[in-house]
Amino acid sequence: MVIFFILITIAIYGLGNYYLGFRMFRNIKKIMPFLSAKFYWGVIIFLSLSFITERFLRKYLSKNLNYIISLLGSYYIAVLFYVMIAFFLVDILRFSLKILIKGYKTPTVLAYANIFVAALIILLIIVGTINALNTKVSEYKITTDKRIAEDLNIVMVSDIHLGTIITERRLNKLVNLINSQSPDIVIFAGDLIDDDIDIFEKRRYGEVLKNIKSKYGVYAVLGNHEYISRDIDKVQRCYSEAGIELLIDDVKEVNGVYLVGRDDQSSARFNGKDRRSIKDLLWDLDNNKFIIVVDHQPKNIKEVKEAGVDLQLSGHTHKGQFFPVNYITGKIYDIDHGIMKNGNFTLVVSSGYGTWGPPIRIATVSEIVKIRVSKNK
Repeated sequence: MVIFFILITIAIYGLGNYYLGFRMFRNIKKIMPFLSAKFYWGVIIFLSLSFITERFLRKYLSKNLNYIISLLGSYYIAVLFYVMIAFFLVDILRFSLKILIKGYKTPTVLAYANIFVAALIILLIIVGTINALNTKVSEYKITTDKRIAEDLNIVMVSDIHLGTIITERRLNKLVNLINSQSPDIVIFAGDLIDDDIDIFEKRRYGEVLKNIKSKYGVYAVLGNHEYISRDIDKVQRCYSEAGIELLIDDVKEVNGVYLVGRDDQSSARFNGKDRRSIKDLLWDLDNNKFIIVVDHQPKNIKEVKEAGVDLQLSGHTHKGQFFPVNYITGKIYDIDHGIMKNGNFTLVVSSGYGTWGPPIRIATVSEIVKIRVSKNK
């Protein structure tokens, strides 16, 4: 079944690349008649395969070559995505005009309009790249009637995706940004790595993460990308060496507050074992104490609220990462970004620090989240 799905995906991707590549070539040829078809299709084939090829060859390529190939492939996916949308809109316009105007023929000037569309897409990619590199600190204040020893300053970060594209430079900036918030607790809410824990280990990302200064420690839960790495034992070891305590369906009491780390929902798909229910995790806890649940994916919120949880921290959504996918994530989740309060329950969902695939953010932000929990006066 998995092989069949992979073959279907490859076929769709291949046909999509051929169709869009042919459409682009036909339009470019009108403006640049000297363009060689062999050269053009050679570039298209290289770019369309580079994102996948890098993952198969990364063990044999240098760090810089890995970065360049992965970056080219990632940007190509973004460009292809927006080209597809542009062609779709143009086709609707042409179809509508042919219905409304008898004998309508596409004017030659439309071929030159492609220059404008291409420039717009390039501008969008540039703006999205700059936006993805500019990280903001989103701050929320939560009050509670429950017992807490002191006000807590929590810094939560999700979806860093450390790997080939998100590297030491971005990680160093993140550590400095976290430390500047003077956190009591630091929480990584899943997808700290992209898809390969070997890169994390080889490039010594753990040495950088050791520089995080947190009063009561640094904690993490698994995301779906940790499972994509297919070596959770190594993930646990690498995180531990980095000074990060990984909570997998486990509870830790931190300065009188319960920190409940849930296994990711994708765990059943990778190891054939369902994660523990929220009721099972909380059954013997003191409900007079503040309960924080960290769950990578913001799903089954009603069940968590009914279990008596005070605060859930999640990521995963990236808030769509780029327009118009943000509208899709907005429909899939109760909230795909920000804060939602329902009675004594609060859900905070981060759009994430890093990116997956194309290193761009359009209509969404790179962020870390700062949450102050204080006693009701």
